[in-house]
Amino acid sequence: MPRITLDLLRRRAEHNDGILSNLEEITLHQQELERIEVVGDVCRALEILYLQNNLIPRIEGLHHLKNLWYLNLAINNIKLIENLEGCEQLKKLDLTLNFVADITCVKVLRRNVHLKDLYLTGNPCTELEGYRAYVVEHLPHLITLDGNDVKRSESIRAHQDAQPVREHLERERLRIEKEEREKQERIARGEVDPPKYNEKGEKLYGNTPEERVACFEELRDAVDKAKNPPREPGSISSAYEEAQKAWKPRKLTPQEEQAKWGRVLQKNEGKLPFKVWEDKTNVYVSCEPGKFIATTAISVDIQPTYARVEVKGKVLQVILPSEVAPSKSGVKRGAAKGDLLLTMPIVGKHKDAVDLTTPVRTTESRGGYSKAPAKAPPPEKPAMAPLTRDALLSLEPNKHETLDLSGPRPVSQPPAGGKIEEID
Repeated sequence: MPRITLDLLRRRAEHNDGILSNLEEITLHQQELERIEVVGDVCRALEILYLQNNLIPRIEGLHHLKNLWYLNLAINNIKLIENLEGCEQLKKLDLTLNFVADITCVKVLRRNVHLKDLYLTGNPCTELEGYRAYVVEHLPHLITLDGNDVKRSESIRAHQDAQPVREHLERERLRIEKEEREKQERIARGEVDPPKYNEKGEKLYGNTPEERVACFEELRDAVDKAKNPPREPGSISSAYEEAQKAWKPRKLTPQEEQAKWGRVLQKNEGKLPFKVWEDKTNVYVSCEPGKFIATTAISVDIQPTYARVEVKGKVLQVILPSEVAPSKSGVKRGAAKGDLLLTMPIVGKHKDAVDLTTPVRTTESRGGYSKAPAKAPPPEKPAMAPLTRDALLSLEPNKHETLDLSGPRPVSQPPAGGKIEEID
């Protein structure tokens, strides 16, 4: 099923140049959505939100939309009115053609003091006796209900007959809960009613959330089959498709990488900026998954020799420069930029005796390309004072002596018992 993504929101925000931070209105109808997500976190300035004609079973993820005043959830699979307390400015709520059976859930809308228009047409609760009087009594700030004005006389009468209406609707609530419980028990036992078909052989669907989802799935499969008809067996196109499926690459787990290559590979599939460094006691890994990535979409796995961060299916796997203790490691996420910091204590004594404040190794990556920092220049030798002639003579006197030629010429020393010969 399709999901609400940032790409979808930017496409639907073309009228605002794709900018989501100050977007005030967005239309997400007829998208076959099954969950409300992302939009409440990144489009906090929304005032109007259209989500009609989808498969949404629950109201959720809207508590950040403080400025939302119009919410359209018509033609969905909603059974309960809930999680709208954070929409402080809500004025108009459309729940037409849903599956709200328990009318007592409208009491949560008391906190939405600005709510003026409420639409529940087509829900099972509207068939209950005393439905309108109950809603008018519990929501005195309403101006219109199901398109009809709430008159003052109707409000007075609803408060006068409040007690018997409450008792009747409480009995109806217990009956609905019992029927739903029995239905779930039958489904758990596998007791499913056989499908029904009309005279043309077309399958008939009932008016339940489950039947509605099944109808959408069958319709989607039929559309996909029409757009992509099956290949003829033995044709070139079918052989090419089978070859593509056979050669489709599969991501290896760290254990499979170890068995195949003899080591765990370093990878950065999402090209996240990251940095690795260590000091005398810890190894640190920091990365930037993105400010608007929900923490639930991030998983971290720390092993003695590597750290693995997965962001929405994209893996960042980093080989650690030293062996660490996973059980003592910790992960923190910054509130401003959403960056992650992994702190992993080194096992045993570090082999390099360095100062705690001096990094031993650092690896940095911007956009997927890692590089090691340039080596520090060698320390400069201390400057030496210039040597004078007297200093040179004192260091090597034998090489710098001067000969005195004013006296008699030197003579050689005779051997024992020999003559002295004069040298010319």
